[in-house]
Amino acid sequence: MDQELLTIFNEERQILGTRSRAEVHTHGYWHETFHCWFFRREADKIYLLFQLRAASKKDYPLKLDITAAGHLLAGETPADGIREITEELGVVVNYDDLLPVDIIPVSFEMEGFIDREFCHIYLYHYQAPIPGFVLQEEEVADVVSVEINTLTALLSGEKPRINGLSCVRSFSSGQLITFDEHDLAPYTHTYITKLLQALRQYQI
Repeated sequence: MDQELLTIFNEERQILGTRSRAEVHTHGYWHETFHCWFFRREADKIYLLFQLRAASKKDYPLKLDITAAGHLLAGETPADGIREITEELGVVVNYDDLLPVDIIPVSFEMEGFIDREFCHIYLYHYQAPIPGFVLQEEEVADVVSVEINTLTALLSGEKPRINGLSCVRSFSSGQLITFDEHDLAPYTHTYITKLLQALRQYQI
């Protein structure tokens, strides 16, 4: 995987060439990723579905993260990113059914790892009556449903901890998951704000 070729960009999103995935994260080259957030609507409430990253992941293990996401390889378009949904969750989705949010630059650094992404962000209205997830165990440990007003209260500091529900097997009777903001994979305020705005725009 580290030898996969990615297209690299400058800060203005102009193409500079290609580098291996390992080089991209060592030197902090800008590159493109595909992000798809599943959501559900039940009565008058909207729920965002997070994946719980596997414990074996080298970056952000056991953090709550995007429902399905991955890197776009050199020459790929965002439509190619749809494979990440099937690979990670075992769910087949048509690209035309995704709801576009935005392309947002996000940058993080930790020891030996620099991640600078242009994130192509989408929403997907997942209304299956029962969960149909088949998780890629080396990537995803669980799927957790969180009501968006509760999530907003956490991100605004109104509530220090909130609850979500494990929904791999059931949308109503899964294990209760209690977490705080430190349990979320790191994202910018702009990213989360635009995501929640898009959810309300599409569904309310």
